[in-house]
Amino acid sequence: MAGFVRFESGAKHMADNIRVGIIGGNVNGWAGRAHMPAMAAGIPGVELVAVSTTRQESADEAAAKFGARYAYDNHHDLLANPEVDVAAVAVKLPTHYELTKDIIAAGKHVYTEWPLGTTVEQAEEMTDLANAAGVRTCVGLQSRHSAQYQEIRRLIEGGSIGDVLSVSLTQFASGALARPSGRIWMRDADAHANTLSITFGHAMDGLHAMLGPARSIAAAVSTQTKEWTASDTGERFSVTSPDNVIVSGALANGAAFSVYIASVAAVGTGHSMQIHGSRGTITLDAPGSTHLGAGELRVAVDGGNELRPAVAPEDEWVTAAGLSGPPVHIGKLWAAYADAIVNDREFHPDFADAVEHHRLMDAVQRASDTGRMQEV
Repeated sequence: MAGFVRFESGAKHMADNIRVGIIGGNVNGWAGRAHMPAMAAGIPGVELVAVSTTRQESADEAAAKFGARYAYDNHHDLLANPEVDVAAVAVKLPTHYELTKDIIAAGKHVYTEWPLGTTVEQAEEMTDLANAAGVRTCVGLQSRHSAQYQEIRRLIEGGSIGDVLSVSLTQFASGALARPSGRIWMRDADAHANTLSITFGHAMDGLHAMLGPARSIAAAVSTQTKEWTASDTGERFSVTSPDNVIVSGALANGAAFSVYIASVAAVGTGHSMQIHGSRGTITLDAPGSTHLGAGELRVAVDGGNELRPAVAPEDEWVTAAGLSGPPVHIGKLWAAYADAIVNDREFHPDFADAVEHHRLMDAVQRASDTGRMQEV
């Protein structure tokens, strides 16, 4: 078969494993930094069997590095492989829609990175198609599988900080002035791959997982850096993509919240979150986004007046594999997804969750455009 190489491997399919094919499995891309290292380390119930890119050489490289048996230069051949149970879309956002539809049409379970589509209408259509086909879905909102987020939720649900009264989250990342040429496409607001949809989207999903959904929001979404330079060529480009997102409002539980996410021109100061309750406080600080890795968790609980470091217990397989950074949360998301497929369990976040999250992103933009509070 053209565009196909098989690699010998000692891995064998087991009835309690899902066999995964990665579309966009380049070693230098997101799949090469997160998905495939986690799978190579041994995610429970997950076996990487195939990768595809647009070039046979890069597919061969990924398969050899991460232990996949099959390498393809196109996704159609990957989807035709009967040894692939689940296909993952780990490519640029504008291609999510067509690739995801192809996976569903092939009868495979599907994992698509967040954002699911460029619009809520695309997300709704993909969800309807998956439901009609009877395939299980997963969207790449991995923050909720952070051990620290899960520990925070446990503390809150256990009453350790009393009633949650207010939440503040800020995150400022460096790099607003320049991008490699391969990422300049994100400059266009119509591409929907920006600080609002991606960075704020991940941060807000984490808050939702810990504290429940928002009830009402006010917002200011803006583009403060109106020109990017391609870091490898020096060429300059005009920018319409938003880089500052400020949202405030009330959560469904009545707590006040504010979130400020921005890409800044000089030095980013990272992630800082504070959750204040009637009997305690929880803080989480990190040099970058916490959907990519762990931070410093501190708590003052049960009426205590001093913040102390807190350790969030990690899954045994993660510790045994020595994983850190992006592969951790991604790997745990895959483990939960595999368990749901094999054992027919309820699973989140699925495409239906992604639709609701797309609607929240639209509500934020609408609140900013109209200057009016939005009920969500």
